Amino acid sequence: MRRSSLVLLASTLAPASAAAQAANGYPVKPIPLPDSAEIALAESAAPFDVANGSTVYAVRDGQVHAIRQGTNGSACMVARDYHGGSLYPICFNPEGARTVAKRELMQMKLRSLGVPEDSIDRAVDAAYARGELETPKELALAYMMSPRQVLFASANKDGRRVGAWHPHLMFYFPGVTPAKLGLGRAGPNDVIQVASPGTPRAEVIVKLPSWSDGTPTTARK
Repeated sequence: MRRSSLVLLASTLAPASAAAQAANGYPVKPIPLPDSAEIALAESAAPFDVANGSTVYAVRDGQVHAIRQGTNGSACMVARDYHGGSLYPICFNPEGARTVAKRELMQMKLRSLGVPEDSIDRAVDAAYARGELETPKELALAYMMSPRQVLFASANKDGRRVGAWHPHLMFYFPGVTPAKLGLGRAGPNDVIQVASPGTPRAEVIVKLPSWSDGTPTTARK
């Protein structure tokens, strides 16, 4: 994921050591689990009402598959980057499914084909410029509340493994900045953060006190 809830962490966490990178592997081609396991993992990103009625997607060898058709307009998937073991279960509300989820699926398709991460970044920017990817026209929301998440500070090789960071929501507001929300300079421990400020991919990140299964975050620390 080029822009995720960990963008702000990337500037505050040191790059992983060479030994850690060797242990995790990079680049590792992302491979989905069998459908039933992939669906369960994707569903863990959001509360039951959202996840249970969502369409669930998986990407295999450059092809997007709807492995379960939904009923509520939401979409869930397990995004992965080139770090060995990365897992980014994520669900989107209907507007997020219409817009932001398509960017995630594009990135997943290119990674499944082994396209280098910097080339993926350029392809995404070009797709926005051509209008093939749209920014949200109303509230677009993503849920990243899975206790099974394995996150990295960046999709690039030097991104440090963070693991199960925090359950959080991401509200997509193109062009938003911390100043527009009345926020000062955000740090990695702040409850509210802004990632990719001032860009079409700007996100307002809100940390939550519990995972999707209701377990308090303090119980997993």
